[in-house]
Amino acid sequence: MKLLYPIILVSLFTIQSYAQSNDSVANQLKDKIEKATTDSVRIRFQIDLAKQLLASNVDTTRLIIKDVLRSIENKGGNHYQSSKATALNYLGILDTKESKIEEALEVYLEALDLSQNLQDFTNIGLTLHNLGMFYRRQKEYSKAKQYLKKSIRIKEKLVDVEDLALSHHMLAVTYYTNKQNDSARYHLSIVKSLPCSSIRKSKANGSLAAVYYSNKEYDKAIQIYKENISISKNAKDLNELSVSYLNVGVLYNALKQYENAVPYLDSAIAEAKKIKNKGLLRTQYYSRSNLNETRKDYQQALQDYKIYKVYNDSINDTEKVKRITALELNYKFEKEKQADQLRLENEAAKKRLYLILFTIAVILGSVIFWLTRKNAKHRLELSQNRLQKEQLEKVRAELTLVTKEKELKRVVVEGSLRQEILNKTLGEIKDIIRLENEKERKVALQSLSASLLSEEVTKKATSEIQSYLDKVSLDFKLILDSNFSQLSEKEKELLCLMALELNATKISKLQSNTVSAIKSTRSRIRKKIGVDSKADIIEFIKNSKT
Repeated sequence: MKLLYPIILVSLFTIQSYAQSNDSVANQLKDKIEKATTDSVRIRFQIDLAKQLLASNVDTTRLIIKDVLRSIENKGGNHYQSSKATALNYLGILDTKESKIEEALEVYLEALDLSQNLQDFTNIGLTLHNLGMFYRRQKEYSKAKQYLKKSIRIKEKLVDVEDLALSHHMLAVTYYTNKQNDSARYHLSIVKSLPCSSIRKSKANGSLAAVYYSNKEYDKAIQIYKENISISKNAKDLNELSVSYLNVGVLYNALKQYENAVPYLDSAIAEAKKIKNKGLLRTQYYSRSNLNETRKDYQQALQDYKIYKVYNDSINDTEKVKRITALELNYKFEKEKQADQLRLENEAAKKRLYLILFTIAVILGSVIFWLTRKNAKHRLELSQNRLQKEQLEKVRAELTLVTKEKELKRVVVEGSLRQEILNKTLGEIKDIIRLENEKERKVALQSLSASLLSEEVTKKATSEIQSYLDKVSLDFKLILDSNFSQLSEKEKELLCLMALELNATKISKLQSNTVSAIKSTRSRIRKKIGVDSKADIIEFIKNSKT
């Protein structure tokens, strides 16, 4: 591929002298192509150069476009594919200029497919325009207008005013060719109202001159065409220059100024040969044949007519027309096939989507059902826990009440006992007073004192035990009363004192008992509640379930 670049550059430097010296834009683009460091940048400049040379050098333009397509052939990415669609459009224009009708239609349709898949509206507009031009040359004016109108609708949404003006202009030319002069004038007026280039407006004026010609306003038409010859020369637009020469020659012929007509027709043919435009050459040779016949130069007229016939036959090959129709039908068939395939894929996708949505709905329903059940179970557990707490609080309240009742009874009993002891003591004192024997009275008093002293010690010990028991938590007392009803009150008292971390010696003093008796009671309690001798009996009781 690298070897091709020097070939292209040699071709560029060997074109006509006017292009070598005056085409500064082309020279700048050639320089940029040589200096390009990436494929994407080089391809962009090559396409710009092909567009610049399209009207003046068909062979070089074809070389450039072919090289672009080879460069893109194995590349992916939307940028390269968009460049490919553009290159295909210019290849179609070249094929059309050289009357390669089938090839042109094929590349246009390929470019349209590619552009539509990419949603590349610039290239869609360009391809629709080119298809309109293609059918105009085939004299299928209805199709030509249809494609050009589609192109205009696309281009109206884009920013390229020059391109929009071109499509309006070509639609006007199509209307004019189809003898619809009012519609032609309307679209030409749109071109002149758009902020497009002076060259584009001059070309619109040229078409307006054709309308003047059809209305036999020859002087107006000749003036416009001559102005366009000057503009086309400066712009190096050989196609437009050839058309302008032809039109001036035809107009002079209509005015019977034959000697003036000949040089213009000769110039038209010379420019058309440079760009290998068979359609123009056919028209120009036919016009010059008529002119020479009118001038009675029959030999030259016959020669021109033969050349015209060759071009006409190559353009109007009926077999080619059939093949073009076949290509169109095949394209439509492929489009319909793609549409059917897309419809089937969409239906399959819908079914998959419905299945996925159904599966998601089932899963969500299952999750919601599970969460609802779990929530209900949780609420039930909370309700049960709340009920258990309420019942426990009720039991505590009842136990507290019972405890207070016991305390009250104890106080009452103690009060009764005190009163009883007091009454008994007073009775005993009265009995002692009645004794006459002093010795007996003394012994009785000593006995009474010892009895009172013993009761005071017992009272004191009971008071100390009670003060300790008051320090025991109510929960511990509740656990003992609720879960260990098999224990006696004395055993529960011992456990309460143990819960206060009192040792056996301290407990024995409080309970007026021996240490061995305390240990024996503790062993008995272990057996009753089933606690191993190595286990902590107090922790066992605290951890027991209510």
